[in-house]
Amino acid sequence: MRMNVSATRMEMQKLKKSLILARRGWKLLKDKQDELMRIFLEKKDEFFSQYHKTSSLMKKILSQAIAGSGFLSDETTSLLSKSSTARVGLDVRAKTLFNLKVPDFGVHLDGNPFNYKSSESVIYWDRAVKGVCDLMAAIVSAGLLLFEIQELCREIASTRRRVNSLEYIMIPDITETVKYISFKLDEMERSNTVRLMKVKEIVRSH
Repeated sequence: MRMNVSATRMEMQKLKKSLILARRGWKLLKDKQDELMRIFLEKKDEFFSQYHKTSSLMKKILSQAIAGSGFLSDETTSLLSKSSTARVGLDVRAKTLFNLKVPDFGVHLDGNPFNYKSSESVIYWDRAVKGVCDLMAAIVSAGLLLFEIQELCREIASTRRRVNSLEYIMIPDITETVKYISFKLDEMERSNTVRLMKVKEIVRSH
């Protein structure tokens, strides 16, 4: 769509400069979009890898807990479950992902998950308890990856809107307007030339 501006040489020069800047901005934003997509695809693959790893670990813990409870009474398993003094702690940090600020958590375990005598338990139960401790870090890691992916999606969508606005609206509008002004200036020049020729003919005829 042609812009509503005066058909002057000064206006055309301004628009040509704006067109150069718009094309340069489009290239920078397109490069940014491509880089964001590359990071997104890497994070997506990393997330699904972490997801499958976590799911596999959860199944393993469950089977170990079931196997362990088969050798223990319901009362004993209840007491063992309640005896743990372990608590999951998070070290909250921040990091930069491309140009995005995202949280970064470090997981640490406080207390003793094995707060019972070894004679009171069986190896399967102990392995399940150890697995749960490892699972916490895996779950936090997967959650962080999912958050990063969501932030990347938002930034990609925002960048794509700006790229499309430049590519399909601003640049075509400026280009069309420059062509229109150039056509009008040429038309005015031809009219002036014809007018001068007529004046010369009149002058000569007298």
